[in-house]
Amino acid sequence: MAKKLLLLKIGGGVITNKTKRYGLLEDVLVQLAREIADGYEQLKDTDLIIGNGAGSFAHYSAHEYRTAEGFVDERSKIGAGWVRFDAIKLNQLVFAELLRVGVPVFSFAPSSLMTVDNGKAEHVCMDVIESALEKGMVPLVYGDVMIDKTKGCGIFSTEMVFDQLARRLVEKYEEVRVIHVSSEDGVYKHSKCKKHGARVDADEVVELITNDNLDKVTSLINGSHGIDVTGGMLHKVQECLELAKLGIKSLIVSGLVEARVKEAMVGVKVLGTRIE
Repeated sequence: MAKKLLLLKIGGGVITNKTKRYGLLEDVLVQLAREIADGYEQLKDTDLIIGNGAGSFAHYSAHEYRTAEGFVDERSKIGAGWVRFDAIKLNQLVFAELLRVGVPVFSFAPSSLMTVDNGKAEHVCMDVIESALEKGMVPLVYGDVMIDKTKGCGIFSTEMVFDQLARRLVEKYEEVRVIHVSSEDGVYKHSKCKKHGARVDADEVVELITNDNLDKVTSLINGSHGIDVTGGMLHKVQECLELAKLGIKSLIVSGLVEARVKEAMVGVKVLGTRIE
């Protein structure tokens, strides 16, 4: 394995219009895939894992069937299937575009890698992930519906999947870092929502979040635009702080500003929010 590991999440809110079901933003996906391919070519001694969010695909069906709550009524079993179908649908679009630009991705379904009980991962099959990394491939995961021993079903966001993978890989690398590609430039210093994709000044973005300033930052964070059953930006920040306890640094950057993702991948300092 390489000496470093980068986990990069393509947020569902940046590649889809979350106010429109199945609202793929194809031009954004194409641009991001190209940037990721360019950044990947420049990474030295670094393994890469990519994940994508559910966006306006699985979030809509998950909301309709209340899948995050488990088996709540007679529609829950068929609903879990539809949510998984939608999650796979978006993942396959991301998968195809990354392959098209030459990134050697291989898609893994988190629900087939993990056993879950009452919302907690009991076992994660890391052998296939580690084998893929050793062979120079790029595992591609996504937010998924999980079979839950107690609740029947549940949802693991991409952040939660990253958390499980990172915890099991952190000792194998000298450095592990996470980049979250968002529709926003990071966490904003005021609570007023920014227009999707609008440019902002650097002094409007929270540069660093730690446990020391989390309470203050929490009051600034709004929920996601559109439907998001996994908690949006606040969930992202909380999951990043959990990884920070392991010494893993995270960065939230915009995927709508050209070259920013590529620069973040190769270590150039860019506008965004660091979580340490």
